[in-house]
Amino acid sequence: MEVTISKQCMAAALSRTSTIADRKSSMQILSNVLISSEGPKQIKFATTDLNMSAAGILPAQIVKGGSITLPAKTLYDIVRALPDGPINLKADGDFVEITSGRSVFKLIGLPAEDFPKLPDAAGMEFFDMDSQMLTKMIERTYFSISSDETRPHINGALFQGDGKILRMVTTDGHRLSMVEFKTDESGFYNYTMVVPNKGIGEIRRLIDEGSGPISICSHDGSIFLRREIEVEKGIDGDPPQTAEFVLVCKLIDTEFPPYDQVIPKGQDKRVIVPRVALLEALKRVSVVSSERTLGVKFSLSEGSLEISTDNPSVGEGSEIIDVGYDGEELVIGFNARYYIDILNVLDEGEVVLELSGDLDPAVIRDTTDNYVGVVMPMRI
Repeated sequence: MEVTISKQCMAAALSRTSTIADRKSSMQILSNVLISSEGPKQIKFATTDLNMSAAGILPAQIVKGGSITLPAKTLYDIVRALPDGPINLKADGDFVEITSGRSVFKLIGLPAEDFPKLPDAAGMEFFDMDSQMLTKMIERTYFSISSDETRPHINGALFQGDGKILRMVTTDGHRLSMVEFKTDESGFYNYTMVVPNKGIGEIRRLIDEGSGPISICSHDGSIFLRREIEVEKGIDGDPPQTAEFVLVCKLIDTEFPPYDQVIPKGQDKRVIVPRVALLEALKRVSVVSSERTLGVKFSLSEGSLEISTDNPSVGEGSEIIDVGYDGEELVIGFNARYYIDILNVLDEGEVVLELSGDLDPAVIRDTTDNYVGVVMPMRI
């Protein structure tokens, strides 16, 4: 195999695919990127960790067709360090010579025949989703995905399409986040799937690297995402070069917890709170809270909410903010981080807190009712 490709194109391909290569696997080839010629003018880059895969086909000059796999991270580090201009790859057995200007590298590859077979998206029916809407859904729920891989049912995000409602839900057992958006479209928006944590991160990266809609479908226990990404800027008024990338992620084969039973109903205390004031008060007061629990106390009374903490090894702190509330007094403890995470991703001027007793979970909503968060209390 011998090919010539621009640095911009190759760097874009490796940026999109190298994060999926599994450097910790006992199978060395999973840490490699598959490079294969696709006709006389295209080259394919692909990686997989057996649960996820990413592939893109980019413009290149194919001198001699063929395929090889190379260490993904090492190759990406080399390409990023090279000067702008064409890069030549020439395979000779298991060795690949990489030449750019006066720079020459030789890497040891592994046979392409040993690379796992990748899922094929050909012939599948994709639907387009607004990427900005999907970004907002992920931003408002990603932080409450459980990091515990031994609990796969919550180590991911629930995606649901219910007619014309798109929904995303996450929980780590201490808090829950749910976001909903209405859409004028229907059709595919009738589905339920649980996407693993790593998959959500890669979807977010795929969205960030392009513009316009993103195409999605699910098939045989996996979610497929397809998007055009700019891989080389245009020169002298020419349009930029783009390439199609496909991301595939196996879904979690387990039932997501019944989130609708977790969201409390009939809370008797409703508080209108300025979002930024609450966020800044929590940041300041939590500085002296316990590093392990970040515990703070909410003391609610008519017209005001006091945020306080008392840490015997450091000291104490408190701040009072004005709120819209005229009900009974309540004192309840929370992990400040849980509220800070939520308030950071909302953009409304005010939020709504719904409370009941000092041992009951709290509900936080935005004023448009697109977002619902549940936070479990803690003893202070």
